Amino acid sequence: MIALYLIIISFFGYMIAPYIKKLYTGENTKLRKYTDPIIGFIEKVAGVDRNKTYSFKGYFISLIIFNFVAGTISFLFLIFQGYFFKAPGQDVMSPSLTFNTIISFLTNTNLQHYSSPTTLTYLDLTVVIIGLMFLSAGTGFAASMAFVRGIMNDDKKLGNFFHDFLVAIFDLILPLSLLATVLLIIVGVPDTTYSSIIIHPFFGKMTVNIPIGPVASLEGIKNIGTNGGGFYGANAGYPFENPDWISNLIEVVSFTIIPIGSIFALGQALNNRKFGRVIYGVIVALFIFSALLTFFGEISGIPAMANLGFNYGGNFIGKETAIGISQSSIFSTGATLTSTGAANSALIDYTPAGILGILFPLLLNDPLGGVGTGILNIFSYVIFTVFIVSLMVGKLPEIMSLKVSAKEMKYSTYSLITHPLIIIVPLGIVLLLSPILMSSFVNTRPDQITQLLYEFATAASNNGSEVGGFATNTAFFNIIDGIIMLMGRFPIMAFQLVIAQSFASKKPKVLYGRTFDIGSFWFGMMLFFTMLLLGLLSFFPILAVGPLLS
Repeated sequence: MIALYLIIISFFGYMIAPYIKKLYTGENTKLRKYTDPIIGFIEKVAGVDRNKTYSFKGYFISLIIFNFVAGTISFLFLIFQGYFFKAPGQDVMSPSLTFNTIISFLTNTNLQHYSSPTTLTYLDLTVVIIGLMFLSAGTGFAASMAFVRGIMNDDKKLGNFFHDFLVAIFDLILPLSLLATVLLIIVGVPDTTYSSIIIHPFFGKMTVNIPIGPVASLEGIKNIGTNGGGFYGANAGYPFENPDWISNLIEVVSFTIIPIGSIFALGQALNNRKFGRVIYGVIVALFIFSALLTFFGEISGIPAMANLGFNYGGNFIGKETAIGISQSSIFSTGATLTSTGAANSALIDYTPAGILGILFPLLLNDPLGGVGTGILNIFSYVIFTVFIVSLMVGKLPEIMSLKVSAKEMKYSTYSLITHPLIIIVPLGIVLLLSPILMSSFVNTRPDQITQLLYEFATAASNNGSEVGGFATNTAFFNIIDGIIMLMGRFPIMAFQLVIAQSFASKKPKVLYGRTFDIGSFWFGMMLFFTMLLLGLLSFFPILAVGPLLS
């Protein structure tokens, strides 16, 4: 099953790569003649000059201001919507929960400390939630366009953020989201303006009120934009979000197509297809490792139950029987390998080995990443590996005929070290204050550490999946998770764009025989083991007293 899914998602990712490559290089696409007038009109109204390009400082300031304004407006919208326009029976968001929710969707995390059908109105969903889903995905892809442009060009410019953002939305994210929405409607996912349906069970006289709404519309951008926030609290484990194996496959393809396509497109844009294939090979190896660890952890069942003589073919607790263990394992590990964070099963019911397989990609900051951010994250590992390996074998550290200097190494290290720091420091604070902050935990100490590690890792990697096991909707966890999500998004993105700016200021120099081939199998091996080593060095002590001890 893992091999089948890999073949399918690799096929679609490879097929869309030439199109994404054209977006990276600024070439015309077939959609451009339809979307360019719309983009031009918006730019004219907003006073944006697409021909004016910026260096890192101007580009990143535009990105930050745009996201800050959108986040502020969304926060105020939810605050006033909550107090004046709520339907009877709906919950009102606290200020801390509103802060957490806005930051969550603004950073492409989609960590949900609330239950959507009972907390948000359709106006909230369509204007704020879906709007921020498009905004965060567009921001990420725009950053990747600037990054690739910085490596390709030597004019010291990264581009125009507002133009890149509009191109990302209208030429890529919106069309794919519409296609995904239509496909999900075809296989049975509802999409309606009705708020609920009333059903009459076969037995008994009582009726059941089931919430429905624009489920497919939200699911389309949720997956294409690697957002992950679901219409229902159970996310893709709810039958209306994910009815069967066909919808499960559609959703996995949806949240992997742009990240995979971006990797192949990167190699094509840089005229080094071997490099793109090597990077994807490393990602595939990480996926297989995580998926197999999760699958065998679940198929082996719960040891305590096995000791009692119960042999039921695996741990089916918290899983949709129509999807099964194998597809649940693939979906869950794929959702953490990207920054999607969607779930088609209850992660809290996984075995310790199963959770470890799902947690592992989060500790590496989602190697495949989200829309656009994937190639930024993996490139930090690439630069680190190139620098170390080249010096070990007596070669010059170089990427695409561009020398890797101390500056690139420094900022790649900043981006790599920020991730574990914003996980470990809050975790230590909570453990020190455990009598106060951990009163809602009910499991054993190793399980508590695992749940905390997962909570902060999913926030830091802008993933958004949750294990649960404790009350997350508190002022402390709402605020601390919000801060972690911000730190995991914008500072790391800034470090990576500084690297792009540094490359954009360099002239390519061909140094035959004196550099390490980044398109070789051996470089892929070194990159794979470097990522594993960095992850183990950063988190092994915590893993030893958490999931490994469990």
